[in-house]
Amino acid sequence: MATTTELIPGITVAICTYNRSRHLSDTLRDLSQQRAAADVYEILVVNNNSSDDTEQLLREQHLARWVTETRQGLSFARNRALQEAKRSYTLFIDDDVFLPEDFIGNWLQFITQFEGVKAAGGPISVHFDDGKPSWFPMVLAQMLGRHRAKKSGYVYPSGSFPHGGNMLLHTNTAIKNGAFHTGIGRTGAHLSAGEEKEFFRRLQQAGHVILHNPTSPLQHRVGNERLTRAYIARQARGIGHGDALVLQDTSSRKQWYWMQFIKASVSVFISLGYLLTLQPGRAITTIRFRKEVLAGFRSAVKEVQAAPSSQKHSSRGMHDE
Repeated sequence: MATTTELIPGITVAICTYNRSRHLSDTLRDLSQQRAAADVYEILVVNNNSSDDTEQLLREQHLARWVTETRQGLSFARNRALQEAKRSYTLFIDDDVFLPEDFIGNWLQFITQFEGVKAAGGPISVHFDDGKPSWFPMVLAQMLGRHRAKKSGYVYPSGSFPHGGNMLLHTNTAIKNGAFHTGIGRTGAHLSAGEEKEFFRRLQQAGHVILHNPTSPLQHRVGNERLTRAYIARQARGIGHGDALVLQDTSSRKQWYWMQFIKASVSVFISLGYLLTLQPGRAITTIRFRKEVLAGFRSAVKEVQAAPSSQKHSSRGMHDE
């Protein structure tokens, strides 16, 4: 069972990485240019079994402390980061981001301004490394990590959460609440999702408030390899799959279907607009995305129903590892 520890005030910037050494190198470069005083934060990289030259990169750099998590999966890697963190707050960012020089400094100001905050999220915009394909509709940018800025101190209502690519957690609070469910989320090249939703739902149910910090935006990099129709379909299925694993009760699933009906109706309306403006590629992508999310959800529901009761979803997190 994981236990909490006495931690140093400040922030552990945690990066969980898998086979993205080129992007990770750029992210570490941006972290090396931060203006915040170096004695109030640390940088931690969790290498989740990368098979590229990530380990060589980490051995050659002198900016970040790093560890290897051999259990495959983003939730395992994030939980390892929480266990390894030496600071009172853990700030998770992705391994493929661009950061402004005041990124960490503004997060430090935020935890001073909102003393005692247990969780928070920041804005994320999308940076298309190789340009945006004409067929990709920006209405789907959220699946690429986009998270719009809100006012400072904004409280996420029940059922609404930050994005994991720019999220701050009070380290010991996250551990006490079981951290991330290791049976949900991305594992290697498997594009499932939902671990962040499941974790934040538990935090909210435990009475914790989740805030927003608009002063620390970052850019999430997206290259051509993640801008194919096949990849978009896989990720859409992963979103639906993860939602089904999170929402196990009948009432929650009925609500999910109702929300999907609303989203599908909006998508049809948007797609008609694309067709009227001679943008059929965007129309097809928008409709297919909704179709694949539904397919992923239904597939996961069948998997859960067919699984023995001992293997079905429970709030399995750090305490159960």
